[in-house]
Amino acid sequence: MSEFIRKKICEGVAFSSVTDDRFKIGRQSATLIVPLSRENAAANALLSCVLSRSCREYPDFTALSRKLDSLYGAALYPSVRKAGENQMITIAASGLEDRYALDGESVSQELAELLCSIIFDPDMTDGRFREENVEQERRQLIETIDAELGDKRQYATKRCIELMCRDELYSVSRYGSREQVEALTNDELFRAWENLKNNAQTEITMFGSTSPDKAYEGFRARFENMPRKPVGNYIKQITPDEVKHYTETEELAQSKLVMGFRCLGTNDGKEKLENALMSAVLGGTPTSKLFLNVREKQSLCYYCVSNVQSAKGIMMIDSGVETENIEKTEKAVLEQLSLLQNGDITGEELGNAKLALKNSLLSSLDSLAALQSYYTAGILTDSLMTPAEAAEYVGSITAERITELAQKVQLDTVFSLVGN
Repeated sequence: MSEFIRKKICEGVAFSSVTDDRFKIGRQSATLIVPLSRENAAANALLSCVLSRSCREYPDFTALSRKLDSLYGAALYPSVRKAGENQMITIAASGLEDRYALDGESVSQELAELLCSIIFDPDMTDGRFREENVEQERRQLIETIDAELGDKRQYATKRCIELMCRDELYSVSRYGSREQVEALTNDELFRAWENLKNNAQTEITMFGSTSPDKAYEGFRARFENMPRKPVGNYIKQITPDEVKHYTETEELAQSKLVMGFRCLGTNDGKEKLENALMSAVLGGTPTSKLFLNVREKQSLCYYCVSNVQSAKGIMMIDSGVETENIEKTEKAVLEQLSLLQNGDITGEELGNAKLALKNSLLSSLDSLAALQSYYTAGILTDSLMTPAEAAEYVGSITAERITELAQKVQLDTVFSLVGN
């Protein structure tokens, strides 16, 4: 795999590429990054779906599908996620590598032009998107939101974050709320489109064996003369003053316990890896402290897993428990964290955690979608590494450094979803 190459197109717009000849399919994406907003999150999320259905040149889903089929079965993938207090709206396109196309056809160039058309020239009349497209995507987005709420483990973690970060924009869902999606108007979607087009930090990526030059020139021609005022990334970190406990009751067989911790740090890519390894030692693998002690030895829960959301500087530990074991599990989790903070880390624990994290990093090399996700997130850090470089760095992290980071971890919020 060649090195990661990044070029600036204009203010707030960059083009990044990795040339890799292992794949027959190439992938391009445009990610528009804006601060999370309670007012705009739902509109941005719905907009990404509406845009990916059509553009002026291919004004309905059928016409766009025919175009994609003509490009050897190319495909479009809209997605929305958040990183810190930023909302990331991505439209990705995958298609056959140019070296396999017939008669010298450049699929990559056509996909770049199609992505530009979707972003800059959507199917609108007098500033309004086609109503049937809006309504169909609205229904599908509401179904996605409902599915998240129906998954009680996912809901409990989401609810804990909402309560823990209630005065921070990180509490805003990447999709906005169901009620906001239901109430969105066509005019609001148009304003969201104009804001993203003119003000979003835009990261364009291309991965595959094809030279990125033609795609780069296509995107450059569309972006470089635009009057843009990109907004910067925003991440807020706070120190908890006291531990807050919340409880909700629902009809469910297995109660959920979610503990939210602050693990304040910098935006340095190496420190984010160190925090990820610390979390893996504590509760990120089947050989972690939480799994072996809280789940296996003490039999207090069905699962007990820690996960660092490094772009925000928080760590969530979620468990499935019997209601009578909620307090015991909370105490047991804190005991294991205390051991880690006091330097109780065996060579086996650290080695297994390193192996798991390194495998996770290197597995991103096996998927163009995973590569796109990895690099787009990495671009937001102060020091970007390739997956191989990141895996190598993980191998050098010491137990002392893990202890140092664990000592910064502070419990902020405990949320219990109790079955009745």
